[in-house]
Amino acid sequence: MGQDQDPREAALTRPKDRPWRISADAQYRSLLVTDEDPANDRYMLYHAQGSYYPLRWLSVFARFGLNQRFVSVQGESGFRLEDTTLGAAAEKKVDLQPLGWARTLTLAHALRLILPTSFTSQEQDLYFALDGSTRASVEPIEDLVTGLRGRLHYRFHEYAEQAGPGGATLPRFVVELTPFVEYSPPIPKQWGAVTVGADLHGDETIDYPSRDPGSIPADQLPPGTLSTANGSIAESGSSDSYVTPHYGYDLYVVYTPPIPHVSFSLSLEQAGNVVRYGEPRLYFLHRDQTEIALRVVGTY
Repeated sequence: MGQDQDPREAALTRPKDRPWRISADAQYRSLLVTDEDPANDRYMLYHAQGSYYPLRWLSVFARFGLNQRFVSVQGESGFRLEDTTLGAAAEKKVDLQPLGWARTLTLAHALRLILPTSFTSQEQDLYFALDGSTRASVEPIEDLVTGLRGRLHYRFHEYAEQAGPGGATLPRFVVELTPFVEYSPPIPKQWGAVTVGADLHGDETIDYPSRDPGSIPADQLPPGTLSTANGSIAESGSSDSYVTPHYGYDLYVVYTPPIPHVSFSLSLEQAGNVVRYGEPRLYFLHRDQTEIALRVVGTY
């Protein structure tokens, strides 16, 4: 992720005394309901990001990450690289007074280039991915912020499908919308600051079309395969592009103590397919998908 001003991200605005900033975070994640061996359902994420501000409202950044599993294949480390992100972010404020509303609309835009340094991306033969997002927010009443975030994600793979008999088509585009609301209750400054929030996100994932032919000639079939009278198996493949809807939500609280450069967050997160077993099924809690996350962020 880049600089979307997400409250679970560090507030990476340009420092007053220098045109750069660095940040690091550690995140512990676990399924809400763990199995008999909980190590299978828990992991750590570590990230580091460096940002440079050629202009006060514009930044360019690079982000690196590690994933630590508490179980690993024999002979391998539990640590694996995550994808590397290079990007730029810009923020603009629009006065809504001409429309008769004494409020300010904040627009935050980000564009990211994602490089396939993670194990999963290399297994899927990903060349690169592009990710663009826009976040619009407004404070309708004091201490309450609401808005909408839109995101378009593109993935460029070498192949349309994963290898192997169970290989599925790979995603090409993801279109996502996320409405959100955040509230920062007024508390004494000597106690720090607290923000509670929630968002609801939905997306459509559009896969690459299958490259299988619509029919396979008999001379290309494995020995022993029965063919039709015309010497081929018709409709054996498909060129369809599958669209999969997903949904999810986040409930979170962010605490910034009265000391500089540090913040903490705790969140409950759920994400999954809209269609399950051939029909729409939405779950508020699901033992295999609902996670809790604890995160600490440091900036300088």
